[in-house]
Amino acid sequence: MKTACIGIGAVGSIIARELKQLDIDVTLFSREEQDGFTILEDGEYITYPWHIHPLDSHKNETYDLIFIAVKATAMKSVSTVVKNMSHDTTEIILCANGMGYDGLFQNPVPSVVYISGQKHQNYIEHFRDSRLIIDNTPLPFTDQLIKNIEQHAETELVIEKSSEFKRLRYEKLLINLGVNSMTALTQNTAQIFSDEDILHLTRLLLEEGKNIINQDEQMIDDDFVETSIALYQSYPDHMGTSMYYDVSNKVKTEFEYIQKYFYQHKNDLHTPVLDVVYTLLKGYQIKR
Repeated sequence: MKTACIGIGAVGSIIARELKQLDIDVTLFSREEQDGFTILEDGEYITYPWHIHPLDSHKNETYDLIFIAVKATAMKSVSTVVKNMSHDTTEIILCANGMGYDGLFQNPVPSVVYISGQKHQNYIEHFRDSRLIIDNTPLPFTDQLIKNIEQHAETELVIEKSSEFKRLRYEKLLINLGVNSMTALTQNTAQIFSDEDILHLTRLLLEEGKNIINQDEQMIDDDFVETSIALYQSYPDHMGTSMYYDVSNKVKTEFEYIQKYFYQHKNDLHTPVLDVVYTLLKGYQIKR
């Protein structure tokens, strides 16, 4: 089984590290060529010397299983290259925040990503978790990989199949709505969730998001808002989010796949907090 991992950043570096320690054929790709990457974890810097190929150098070689761990904003451009890396039954595991990009790929396997980290200039800081959740459907190549992982007790990556995937994906989308919006707009890290005013506003935003998701089907339980708040408060104070880092670095955010997604699906619901969040982040995206 030939496997590729595209994107060696905060998420992709952890996936790549774990795949490379299995007895499978894995090729790593990124925007630019690199001779290895470094991960900071538990206070220790470890460099992994595996070569990372530039994505445009794949030479029409096809793969059975492709992990795409780029930001949602890069999915469209990556999808054009991935077409030439895929055969008819290639399984493409999408490892990004948000929703709305599945249709760019043939045989997409969207995942709920629980891998938290930050890409610095010369290393990736891994904060917590190494878990992907996917739908509980037959996937020959992915199922083969899962068995391989289970045979290697030292492997930290978990790929979990769930019959509740749809609900879990919406839960993660709601988590992203709260934490990404608040950290991006305050331009501050998870330490903000010790402030009662921030928590109050976050609860209001999460309630509105929950109501949007539950319009046609009761997908999110009432107590999930507090579950999300507890999760935010469990993060290390210095931990940011993808959208926080994007705003800090003055680059395009995943707004289109999170806040805009909620806004476009709200129909006639009254969502005053979401409306403000959506408008402010939309304004940030405008570049002259």
